[in-house]
Amino acid sequence: MIDNHGLSSSVSVIIPIYNSGISAIKCIYSVLSQTRPCDEIIIVDDGSTDNSASEVSKEFAMHNNISIYTIANRGAAGARNYGMSKARSYFVAFLDSDDTWFPDKLKIQINELERDTSVQLIGSLTNMQGFNIKQMRSLERMTAISLHNLLFKNYFQTSTVVIRRAVLDELGGFPEGRRFAEEGDLFMRIAARYKCVLLNEIMVDYAGGKRGFGSAGLSANLWRMELGELSNIRRVWTRGDSGLLLTGAALTFSLIKFFRRVAIRLSWRFFRTA
Repeated sequence: MIDNHGLSSSVSVIIPIYNSGISAIKCIYSVLSQTRPCDEIIIVDDGSTDNSASEVSKEFAMHNNISIYTIANRGAAGARNYGMSKARSYFVAFLDSDDTWFPDKLKIQINELERDTSVQLIGSLTNMQGFNIKQMRSLERMTAISLHNLLFKNYFQTSTVVIRRAVLDELGGFPEGRRFAEEGDLFMRIAARYKCVLLNEIMVDYAGGKRGFGSAGLSANLWRMELGELSNIRRVWTRGDSGLLLTGAALTFSLIKFFRRVAIRLSWRFFRTA
């Protein structure tokens, strides 16, 4: 039995790992430390070339609600999709292996999803998300995020979201074959049809506090990230979910943000070497 809280509130947590044994262990403990326990944790080793899977398996061998699968490398999107195919709960939450959750994350988000059954996706803030104090104060505690909003700003980081499983079954998962900004495509597909909300509270420690862009890892490749974002906007247009003027405005604004980020990154390099 995975459901200790009734079928309508059971939660599966999907964590892809790739050469991240040490950080993955810390990540998994943050799930086990939740004040509202999840029902199953699905670890997907995405073809690691080190001993990450064996380290995780050894550390959590006594936990019956943790399953570990090893697949050929498919990228984070493919690993998450594989985890979704194994999930058995009513809600699905995602967590990247270098992120950790604050203790009350699941409790607060599941309570909100149970309170308002029209909400299909709920996210939260991270400690390094691009919201300043003024922006946070302008948001309500629970702010509805539409497709229009997502075309101009990515309000949802993957490790923050909880989604009703039925929506994922209907709309499909993350687009595979892409390794940059692929999560935005899924969130836009959901927001085009269903109610999504942002919890205006910091609930996730994002990669130990690294910058959202311009740092090590995938986000360091600004141009490929930008191509992924432009692709997401184009897909919204081809699906008929946005008109010509809105799509053009979103593409233009995305490029402006990109050049601003490039300028900021170049200034960092200049002052470091000056």
